[in-house]
Amino acid sequence: MDKEPKTLQEILDDIALKTIMLSPDNLVELGEILSKIEEVVAYKDPTLPEAVKKIGGGLKLIIEKIILGEIPDTDVAYEKISQAISMLQDICREKDQEQATASLKNFNNLLKELNLADTEGQTAGQDDIKMEEETTSEASVTKSKSVIDITQDKELLTGFINEGMEHLEQIEVDILSLEQSPEDKDCINAIFRPFHTIKGVSGFLNLQDINKLAHETENILDRARNGELLISSEIIDLILDACDGLKRMIMDIKTALETGTFEQKDYDLDSFISRIKAAQEGRLGEEAARPVPKLVGEILVEKGVADAEVIDKALERQRDSGEKIGEIIIREADVKPKEVAHALREQKAMASIASAGTANSAVKVDIGKLDNLVDMVGELVITQSLIWQNSHVQAIRDQKLIRDFSQLSRITTELQKTAMSLRMVPIKQTLQKMIRLVRDLAKKSEKQVDLQMSGEDTEIDRNMVDAIYDPLVHMIRNSIDHGIEMPDERATKGKPATGTIWLRAYQKGGNIVIEIEDDGQGLNREKILKKAKEKGLIKNTEGLSTFEIDNLIFQAGFSTADKITDVSGRGVGMDVVKKTIEKLRGKVEIDSRPGEGSTFTIKVPLTLAIIDGIIVRVGIERYIVPTIVIKETIRPRQEEYSTVHGKGEMIKVRGNLIPLVRLYKMFNVEAEHKDPCESLVVVVENEGRQKCLLVDDLLGKQEVVIKSLGDHMKNVRGLAGGTILGDGKVGLILDINGIFSVAEEQKLGMMH
Repeated sequence: MDKEPKTLQEILDDIALKTIMLSPDNLVELGEILSKIEEVVAYKDPTLPEAVKKIGGGLKLIIEKIILGEIPDTDVAYEKISQAISMLQDICREKDQEQATASLKNFNNLLKELNLADTEGQTAGQDDIKMEEETTSEASVTKSKSVIDITQDKELLTGFINEGMEHLEQIEVDILSLEQSPEDKDCINAIFRPFHTIKGVSGFLNLQDINKLAHETENILDRARNGELLISSEIIDLILDACDGLKRMIMDIKTALETGTFEQKDYDLDSFISRIKAAQEGRLGEEAARPVPKLVGEILVEKGVADAEVIDKALERQRDSGEKIGEIIIREADVKPKEVAHALREQKAMASIASAGTANSAVKVDIGKLDNLVDMVGELVITQSLIWQNSHVQAIRDQKLIRDFSQLSRITTELQKTAMSLRMVPIKQTLQKMIRLVRDLAKKSEKQVDLQMSGEDTEIDRNMVDAIYDPLVHMIRNSIDHGIEMPDERATKGKPATGTIWLRAYQKGGNIVIEIEDDGQGLNREKILKKAKEKGLIKNTEGLSTFEIDNLIFQAGFSTADKITDVSGRGVGMDVVKKTIEKLRGKVEIDSRPGEGSTFTIKVPLTLAIIDGIIVRVGIERYIVPTIVIKETIRPRQEEYSTVHGKGEMIKVRGNLIPLVRLYKMFNVEAEHKDPCESLVVVVENEGRQKCLLVDDLLGKQEVVIKSLGDHMKNVRGLAGGTILGDGKVGLILDINGIFSVAEEQKLGMMH
């Protein structure tokens, strides 16, 4: 489903975040902020005070002046930009006219401090907008030469060349992913943004042809991300051609810088723009005949690699011997294997294009329909199980009918697997976003960091992809800021100057495991304990295990940073990681080795629609305990059961006393056995704490489809949902975190 357009408040929040993370000398980042401010100025909302557009216009002017090098003290300018953004955020929240007028007055004072306000005290941005419109109008009549002065703007242009080429190279990487998943809106946006940035910055530098080409290509991507245009192979080729064209133009600027003279060349963009227009109207490739795949020999002859007579002889030999033509050509035509491999690839590509007219490789499906299909298949599995367990069906002795039922079961199971796989997408895109993040954070921290990734093709439920992005960002940020040392410090420890972060993803059982490992200094447990005591999180540090100490970093507001930086130090992050992962029915584990590094492990289920669990019986009721929280199951002996004053009932497991939770009491059901020694105990773990759940019996391990409990039961603590079991009865899925909380409260109530 298409994403809702961003609200003005969300756009301003994005600008505020980008401003905090801004590198003062990064022209492209400035261009991105400017593009966002243009969105603010163009935002249509009749309830907004006029001051929003005026302040936005003024902000636009400030950034343009910074880019053109016309503001000497940029540090002061960045401070004023941050203040102005805060003003806009306040105006949008309150929508109070008096407050807006006062903010506009304050903003004009900021402009005066930067010598950018006119004598009448009006917002300078308005005059600037008019001037820009006049300039644009003139430019549309006369194609002017560049106003860039090579000697004065060499650094500015060099920055644009480097960042522009970096953007284009990233587009070429992302475009390959888009070709595999043409409906992926995240991928389209990832390609749209760099084109948008190149368009914006080239406009400021008066690089008109670059601006024009980037703008037209951006329009196609904009229509695609709005669902008005489907990405086809022809459009992919068009975008790649645009990248090639932009690269040529940028390299021409680089050559001009090296020679010391700059002339804006007269590029012929009309034919390319005609192709873009045709693509937008759905006419691209209508008249172009689809190529018929050529023979390998023909391709080699055309390339001048082999002689036609030699190829004909090779074909005759193939008819006689049945050998592969490629092997004969390599042996008898003295053609290098590499050349034959290239020809085979070209032949395969042409065959793919030729067949594209008769069959589509992908079909765009509404996510709502997909979810409905998965739900219906889940119902089919349940119904099939009900039929199979029916006593009349069990009594059937007809072998043919039994075989047919077995075949139906196999098909149903396979259908369920296929339906579930439709929700799965590779985690590659999420992991690849970390490459730029690591680069930027390392630069800000003045550290050298190398990111090593593996398992990008691991698949995960598409509903979980976005959810795990923020936790990964926080954990990568934590590794760079707190884990990896400064280069000189690493050198004194005998480590290489460049720190390494390993980001791994793999499937283990019914879970996706993501590991973030670094070779930094590890967790400073003394510092963690000191900060925890200062914040009142703990009173006594004695007796705390390393596990308990390490997990203090997940407390809200906790940070060991000595100072607040752009990267971290505010104590916001790791608590968000923990809460987000727990919402996904997952958990986070820490393995820290002082002086050597740390490994953070995220474990989440493959899908949110199905849970892997153990079915337990308490009386006549059945519950599902998620497999991920189970440590072991035991039948306690009499000497292992005890009651400890102030702690309640305990079971001794492997030398440790673990609190006992009687599920029949918690859920008010009649148990078959009340003596723990006649029952079974399931040892479960949550946040490093363990408890023993008292049950009557274990009925087996099963994957179950999660169902909502409905409004009347959705707030029952200790329950995460329900499922329909094979006999048609409902089984309740336990929420271990909720059970732990209820058990702790019941224990406190008994003590008081």
